[in-house]
Amino acid sequence: MNKPKRTAILIGLLLCMGASTIMQTYFSSALPAISRSFKSVSFYSWIHGSYMLASSAVIILSSGLCQRFGNKKNFIIGSLLFGVGTVIAPFSSSMLQLVIVRIVMGIGAGVVVPATYGIIGEQFEKERYSSVFAAFAVVQIVFNGLGSLAGGYLPQIASWQAIFYILLPLELLSFWLVFQNLTDSVPVMHSEPFHFRRHLLMILAILLTTLGIEQAYHQQYLLLSFSAVLLFFVVWKDTKNGNILLPKEFVTDPLLRNLCLQVFLLGVFYNVCLAYLPSLMQFSMGFSADTAGNLLAVFVVLMGIGSVLGALIKISERLAILIGWWAGLAGNIFMPFFFILAVGLLGFGSGILMSVLLGYTATRTKDNASGVNSTAHLIRNFGGSFGTILFQFSLSHPQQYYIGGVMILAVSGVIAASVSFRFKHILNEPKA
Repeated sequence: MNKPKRTAILIGLLLCMGASTIMQTYFSSALPAISRSFKSVSFYSWIHGSYMLASSAVIILSSGLCQRFGNKKNFIIGSLLFGVGTVIAPFSSSMLQLVIVRIVMGIGAGVVVPATYGIIGEQFEKERYSSVFAAFAVVQIVFNGLGSLAGGYLPQIASWQAIFYILLPLELLSFWLVFQNLTDSVPVMHSEPFHFRRHLLMILAILLTTLGIEQAYHQQYLLLSFSAVLLFFVVWKDTKNGNILLPKEFVTDPLLRNLCLQVFLLGVFYNVCLAYLPSLMQFSMGFSADTAGNLLAVFVVLMGIGSVLGALIKISERLAILIGWWAGLAGNIFMPFFFILAVGLLGFGSGILMSVLLGYTATRTKDNASGVNSTAHLIRNFGGSFGTILFQFSLSHPQQYYIGGVMILAVSGVIAASVSFRFKHILNEPKA
């Protein structure tokens, strides 16, 4: 495929991810205004939670469908579902109706994620993965900020529905760029039976785990414990039966397993910084809201710089990943003494890891990019969710508790990155 078409496809994928990112952060900021508009607090947490629940639940299923029917078809279906939700959402007349629409949008996003990774695997050489993931990281950072700003201002100057009218042209452009330039891929598993019941059991396990995470926010851990056991059982059973659901690379490639552990730690590390640094600055350190916001902007800007540099530096991936974790560890060490430097290092390290770690994980497959990368995406989401649960206790304790927790994460990342050097870089060749 020629370069202009590949560029158009990449822009389409970036716009698609940007629209999804804005929707997440927008609702986080606009929920109070939406609640006032409906004069109800019913289903308040579900406006955001239902989207994450639906998207997480269908990721493994949709990665299997990508292998069976091709990435382009799944991207079209997911984009259409997300677009239908965008069109219908402004006409919601109650919180419950808005939750239902958000579930539709979440399913659409969950279908698009594996298709996006599969398209990247088809269209780009593995040597360029770090650059591609750096572009995704920068877009995610920018659109996260835009979503938060829009959620704060749009309901005041227009209405909470205005975001949908703004994003619909963006979604249409994204759809057209991918649809027009991408040729349909040949399904890899067309002749193999599709184990729908196993997929349903995996969906149930992921749904219950996500619900358990929600319950854990209220100090109710029974469902989370049960669902974690169920999820472990489903994964173990799948491994014993030839990896029908999860990619076979997770069994044959120890380096991939190591990288996925680091992806989980990155999910915890990144989300804990974003979620709790503002609280730490205001409640424990006495900073004003404006100062905390400016310092968080330092984190975000340095994260973008780290993402770009991670794609540009010409060193081995594992060394770059180790540098990212060391930067995060240094930021944690400097936090009690040079806070601005500490925040910058935390963001810089997160940025390097977002581009290099995720890009390197994407190279650990020969023909199943959608499966490997969507599973890594799900692992990162779980890491972020578990991290926000664990670190909620730091809100009622001195800042040393937060610093100690981040220290454990950074040291764990450094150890895991160091261990990764033991494993071979080259993928294992399939047996004859």
